[in-house]
Amino acid sequence: MKNLFKCSQTSALIVFVITISACSPTITMVNTSCAGYKSPEFVRNDIKNKGIGIMPVLGGDEKEQYRRPMGDAIFTEFQYSFGNQVKSSRDVIEVLNEHNISEDYSRAINNYTISGIIPKEIVQNLGNALQVNYLLYTRLLSTREYAQIYTGTYSSTTVNIDELYVQTQVWDVNIGDVVWEGKGGVAKLPANQTDVITETAKGLANVVGKEQNQGPCQETSELFNALQAATINTYLAAGGISFVITLLLLGGMGF
Repeated sequence: MKNLFKCSQTSALIVFVITISACSPTITMVNTSCAGYKSPEFVRNDIKNKGIGIMPVLGGDEKEQYRRPMGDAIFTEFQYSFGNQVKSSRDVIEVLNEHNISEDYSRAINNYTISGIIPKEIVQNLGNALQVNYLLYTRLLSTREYAQIYTGTYSSTTVNIDELYVQTQVWDVNIGDVVWEGKGGVAKLPANQTDVITETAKGLANVVGKEQNQGPCQETSELFNALQAATINTYLAAGGISFVITLLLLGGMGF
């Protein structure tokens, strides 16, 4: 009889471990990076062949702590993907200061956010000084989505998912126009401790220059669905866990 219960204890432990594993969400992060508009004349390899300057990342005051790290991360990932023809935000700032056009640049960028008209003369001068054909315009944004996750009969809890992303355009300095636009971004559950800045920059480097809708283009709803499925599994497994605990207690009592 004792051997039978020892066997039951071992089986119970195995079931317990499997149950706990099965109740974890299948995914805790999604890559929302996605290509948007692309000019027919522009191809991804042009970045490597003709060079690109990464303009300082824009963002509101609440994003200030992320702007410089994001610019550095984008430079690192772009240099890895496209080589030494990539110029950093620091290079851009240095050129603006050397040519005494930093104030003109700031006004022009502010006007662009309102009018959508690229300041062609400044862009051309900046591109010539950097010896690149393209400039990368990025705006750092974030969103928080909420959803009700059902945890059992007549009960639910609110879960939030945070997404960090950069809305991006590639400007051709010769024609003063947008030749590509898209986004790099990730969304994750709170428990996921991934470095979202690095992952966002990596996602952007992977999709820049690609055709419209190319890229992972994952949706935050996939995270909610995975979490809901895991929660339902937990609820359904509650009876099985109770059975496991009972067997362990019986074994501890010497049966």
